[in-house]
Amino acid sequence: MLATFVKLAEAESSSGLEAFNLNLKSFGFQLITFIIVLLIIKRWVLPPLTKTLEERRQTLEKSLVQAKQTEETLARAEEQAGTILHKTREQADVTIAEAKNQAREVLSKAEVNAQTQAQRILKEAEVQLAQERAKLRDELKVELAGLVTEATEKVLKSKLSAAADRQLIERSIKELAR
Repeated sequence: MLATFVKLAEAESSSGLEAFNLNLKSFGFQLITFIIVLLIIKRWVLPPLTKTLEERRQTLEKSLVQAKQTEETLARAEEQAGTILHKTREQADVTIAEAKNQAREVLSKAEVNAQTQAQRILKEAEVQLAQERAKLRDELKVELAGLVTEATEKVLKSKLSAAADRQLIERSIKELAR
């Protein structure tokens, strides 16, 4: 124990660097070596390292700027696509409406044409029917005249002259026409 007290007393009597148990020579060499290594690092290692780090930083900044520009371009393109799509839909709606109107017009014209053609066919049929009636009347008159002549001949039991036949036929026709 006594030895311990002696050492404590010696430790209290020593001051400064000796209290840390340092060797000044060794500390000086280590300090000089540290400064030399520090200067070497500062002169040859640090500039290329700083340059590389700066290049990486600039590359990252450029990449961020490009990404932002790409994002903005994409947003503008989407907006333009939406606008174009909207305009296209409007044009399609207008085209469909025009097509429907044209279809209505075509149907209307076709109906008018069909009515006109039907009226024309009806008129032609009426004219043809009137002609057929007139023809049948004429035939009927001739046949009736023949029957009247035959009946008259039978009544008179003799044939009349051609002039008398004609007068008789004409009188009979006039009487029938009334």
